[in-house]
Amino acid sequence: MGDTVVTVLNSPAVSELDDAARAVERAGEGLQRACTTLARRGDDVRALRAAVRSAARLTRALATAVDGIVDHVPRSVVRAETADDLVADLKALRNCLATGAAVADPALDDLRDLTLSDPEGEFARSYQEWAAASTSAGS
Repeated sequence: MGDTVVTVLNSPAVSELDDAARAVERAGEGLQRACTTLARRGDDVRALRAAVRSAARLTRALATAVDGIVDHVPRSVVRAETADDLVADLKALRNCLATGAAVADPALDDLRDLTLSDPEGEFARSYQEWAAASTSAGS
């Protein structure tokens, strides 16, 4: 019995879901900080941009977490029909979250245009942020 527990706990699906949960937690904390800053500096476009970017990051992290949850449905739900319905519902949720995050991109572009003073530096920062997110998401 102990071997089974160790095998389950060390499975890639559990590890990926733990990673996704940590990413959601970090993104949530980032959004909280960004919103607090925005509340203090309500007329600051950079603070607004940081809050929108943090909200998009959290939404993407939630989409990844839902993907991880979907992987656990077949093991957790015995009835195949119920499991299939649950998987379909969770995939729809994941797609809504991914779409929501994508909708934020044009808003971020507009806000970037308002705050851009160093286009090359901004591009480098955006690329590094994208690369870090892609690496942590397993892409």
